[in-house]
Amino acid sequence: MQPNKHRFLRNPGAYALLLALALPSLATAHEVEDEAVPDVPGWRVGAGVALSAIHADQAWPTPRHAGVLLTGEQARDRSGQLGLEHAMLGVGLRLDRHWSAQAAVGQHDRDAPHVEVARVQGDWNVAWWEAGEQLRWRLGRQSVPLGTVIGQAGELDPFAQAPLAKQAIIHTTWIDDGSSLQWQAAPSDTSAPQLSQIELGVWRARKFPAGPHGAAAPSLRLQGQWGHWRADVSGVWLHPEGRGAAVQGVGVVGHSHGVPDCRISMAQRLCFDGQAQVLGASLATDSDDGRWTLQAAGLWRRERGDLSSVNGRAVYAGDTSGVWLQGQWRWLPTWQAAARLERLQTRHDLQGPGASLLATEAGFIGALPVSRAALSMGYSGWSPVQLWVEAGQERAATAQPYAALRLLWQGPRLLEGGW
Repeated sequence: MQPNKHRFLRNPGAYALLLALALPSLATAHEVEDEAVPDVPGWRVGAGVALSAIHADQAWPTPRHAGVLLTGEQARDRSGQLGLEHAMLGVGLRLDRHWSAQAAVGQHDRDAPHVEVARVQGDWNVAWWEAGEQLRWRLGRQSVPLGTVIGQAGELDPFAQAPLAKQAIIHTTWIDDGSSLQWQAAPSDTSAPQLSQIELGVWRARKFPAGPHGAAAPSLRLQGQWGHWRADVSGVWLHPEGRGAAVQGVGVVGHSHGVPDCRISMAQRLCFDGQAQVLGASLATDSDDGRWTLQAAGLWRRERGDLSSVNGRAVYAGDTSGVWLQGQWRWLPTWQAAARLERLQTRHDLQGPGASLLATEAGFIGALPVSRAALSMGYSGWSPVQLWVEAGQERAATAQPYAALRLLWQGPRLLEGGW
């Protein structure tokens, strides 16, 4: 361990710097989504920042999980440092009661900024079955819809990392160009089960887990609701071609949303061609007074096709699945606690003359299930700042404990005006 590894953690002035960076207005991640566009004709600017200081005796986050086939990138070691988790700046415009637009750019750690949202949206009231139903159409760059719980997890929430399932199955966030059409049922006071949302989409499919080539990908999401319970199920069907991943040990450090193109080069790359499905499910509930929430979610990526490199080709069948359970409790107006339990596992089958070498290049050999547990305590008495202290442990072959001090600020209405 280098002698200055935890120098930041011994410097109280650095914590003061965290607090000095706080700006007005705090909201949860889903409130920013709801408030990104004004309700009346006009414009609105919003932003959010999450900073964290990490203490760990090993590289944090895990550079690359064995057995997980992504793009070959390795996570940058942030242990012992003050780092940027996520920063976002967005603008929303409303032309009239039907038409609006939204754009947002984001940055993670020291990676290059990227466009998170750039879309137009239309909203209409319909009465196909009963009055009060709504129809929403979106076109442009946006997150592929996998359900509310899955979409919000890891987005300026109580934990320093996104769930293992999101990291391993959709490369943390899945942003693509496409269009979706969503039907929403009329508001109802009944506690009887009902289908509350149907969302159909089609995506260009050029971001992982898709590839640089291949057909457009359809998606489907259904949401049901009964009382305080809400459930989502979703699926996306992909046909990636030439999807590359750096072989074990040569991936670049950092995170991007691009995919290496095997049609350009196969040097030091694994290449997948075939079919992939991403399936998701989630369940959420809360108390009458909103003081506690409970969520459970799972993701599964199923891939069938060919895996190849310059050293051989094999018929490939791979399954990566992960689940998590999360609870949050606000016992005082300014104090809350959150806990998350997770598990991730993979299964790979390679058949062909190059199977053994390909498995080694992909890092499949010796892969074990990964589990993670985290407990986080949050204080919001310094409004508009939320300060979180987190302790957790990730385990595969060995246990890897960590601790984090985090600051969250989000301003969904920094500036706004009408016309």
